[in-house]
Amino acid sequence: MRSGRTGLRISPDNLINGIAMDDADRLFPALLDALAPVGPAYLHVGYADPAAPLFGELRRRWPAPLIANPVLGRRLPLPADGGTSAAAELLAAGADLISFGRPFLANPDLVARLRTGAPLNPVRRDVSMYGGDATGYTDYPSLT
Repeated sequence: MRSGRTGLRISPDNLINGIAMDDADRLFPALLDALAPVGPAYLHVGYADPAAPLFGELRRRWPAPLIANPVLGRRLPLPADGGTSAAAELLAAGADLISFGRPFLANPDLVARLRTGAPLNPVRRDVSMYGGDATGYTDYPSLT
């Protein structure tokens, strides 16, 4: 890995697809302690919960930018605010940047919608966002 050019994404609280983890509070801090000296460009934490002690511990141990993807619920619909309140909590807890998954996929103009308070497109249950064809990737409408 070339220092400063590669990032790392972890999802300590993502227990879907039968993943079971009983030592995340030890495993992930140890991982960051080992990798931080190598100098990855960033750490991206999926399913980040600012109230979880592990998130605070990861932020304390990580010396580079930390990107957090908020927990918006594993079910639909998404929060009406598109996750802005969850994002604000993560920023207050030390995240440097926020990433969005499903809200961004369903709203190609998500940033403009969040800035203006425009309603969000609901995530459609009838399409797969992570496989198949372009349906669900390129057919969600924009405001304009």
